[in-house]
Amino acid sequence: MTAPSPLPPRPRTSPLRSALNLRRDPLGYLRHLRAAYGDAFTLRIGPRDVLVVTHPDAAREVLVTQAASFRKGRGIQKMQDFLGTGLLTAEGQTWRAHRRLMQPSFHRAALSGMADDIVGSARPTHAAVLKAADTGETVEVGGEMLRVTLRAVASVLFGTGLTDDELRVVESELPPLLHHTVSRARAVVDLPRWVPTPAGQRSAAASRALDAIVARIIAARRAEQEAGTPGGDLLGLLLAARDEQGAGLSDRELRDEVMTLFLAGHETTANTLTFLLLLLSRHPDVQARVRAELREVLGERDPEGADLPRLPLLHACIQETLRLYPPAWLVPRQATAPVRVAGFDLPEGASVSVCISLLQRHAAFWPDPHAFVPERWLGGGRTPEAFMPFGLGPRMCIGNNLALMEAGLIAALLLRDVTVTVPDGGPAGLHASVTLRPDGPVNAVFRR
Repeated sequence: MTAPSPLPPRPRTSPLRSALNLRRDPLGYLRHLRAAYGDAFTLRIGPRDVLVVTHPDAAREVLVTQAASFRKGRGIQKMQDFLGTGLLTAEGQTWRAHRRLMQPSFHRAALSGMADDIVGSARPTHAAVLKAADTGETVEVGGEMLRVTLRAVASVLFGTGLTDDELRVVESELPPLLHHTVSRARAVVDLPRWVPTPAGQRSAAASRALDAIVARIIAARRAEQEAGTPGGDLLGLLLAARDEQGAGLSDRELRDEVMTLFLAGHETTANTLTFLLLLLSRHPDVQARVRAELREVLGERDPEGADLPRLPLLHACIQETLRLYPPAWLVPRQATAPVRVAGFDLPEGASVSVCISLLQRHAAFWPDPHAFVPERWLGGGRTPEAFMPFGLGPRMCIGNNLALMEAGLIAALLLRDVTVTVPDGGPAGLHASVTLRPDGPVNAVFRR
C-alpha cells in the first residue's frame, strides 16, 4: 500500500488572518499564495481546508478525468434555496437527464434564430449611448450593461412573452434577489432561513413575484404547445424537448432552469462587456481596428447572427477579455470519494477550488500573461487546457455559445457608431465575489 502524499503547502498564518485577507482581496490573496507556494496550496476557510489549484493539468483532473468523483461546492449547493434543481445546482441522475434533454436547445443552430431578439433588446442601450455622445454625458457602463443583458436574457428566454410591466418587475426584483442568493452562498456561517432578516424577507417577496411571472408564461406556452405553436425562443425549445422515453420537463423543472439561466446569463455577460469596453478604452488602436472591421462588415445596418464569424478581431477581443477577466473566476468542487489531485491524496468530503483567473494568466502557457493582446487569438497556437472561462468537462457551461453570441452582437451594435473613452482609466482593482467585476464604477464618455 502506497504511503499518503504529504499535505499541500499552506500559508503560515492564522485562519483568522487568512479569512481577513480573503475578505479584503480574495483574488489578490490567492495570487500572493500562488507566488509563495506554487500551483497547488491549502487555504483554511471557516472550519474547512480548501485545496486551491491553478495549473491546467490539475484543473483537468478535477473537471474532466475525475469529474465523477466531485460534486459542486458547498456555496453553489446553498443556491438551491432560490434556484431549485436547475443545471447549476443539480447533481447525479437529475443533472444528467436535464443536461441531455436541454443540450440540443443550446447548439449554435438552435440559437441562431434568437440573434434578432438580442439585437432588439440592445437598441434602447444603443440609443442611450448615442444620446450621451451628443450631450457629452458620462455613462456608467457596468449598470448599463447589466440592464441590456437582463433584457437580452429575457428576450431569448421568453421572446415577446413578457409584458412591459412584467419586464419592469424582472428588472427591479431579479438583481436584489440574485445578490441575496450570492451572499448566502458566500457566507461561512448561515443564519437559518426562518430568521426574519430584512434581506431574507425582501428576497422571499421578490422570489414570489418572479415565480408568478414565470408560471404565467409557462402556462401560456403550454397552451400554445398544445395548439401546435410552441414558439422559437428558448422556453419554447425547452418545452418541446423530449428524452428517449418521450418525457419533457415539468413546470417546476422549467421554472428552476429559467431562474438558473437568468443567474448564469445575466451578470456574467454584463461583466464581460464592461471589461471589454474598459480594455478597448485603454487600447484605442485596437478599438479603431475593431470599428473599422465593423464598418466594413456592417456598414450602417445592425448586426445579425450570421455576421459574427466575419468579425474575427471583435471575437478575439472578447476571448482575450474572457481570458483576463473570466466571470466565473473560481470553480468550487467537493470530493464524493477519496481522490488524488495535483499529487495529493484527498479524503471524501474534501473541498477543491480551481482558480480559473490565475490559470488563464499562467506564465508557462501565456506569453506576457497580464497584457491585453487580442492577436494571440488570431493565429492559433494557444493551449486549450489553459483557457476555460466556461469551465471544462461534462459540466462545462451549457450556455457558452449563447453568451458569446450575446456579447458579440451587443458589442457590435454599440461599437459600430461610437468611440468609448474612460477618462480616469477606470477602476484599477477587481471585486471577486461569485463573479469577477471591476471594483468601482466605469464612467465612460462616448463620441460618435
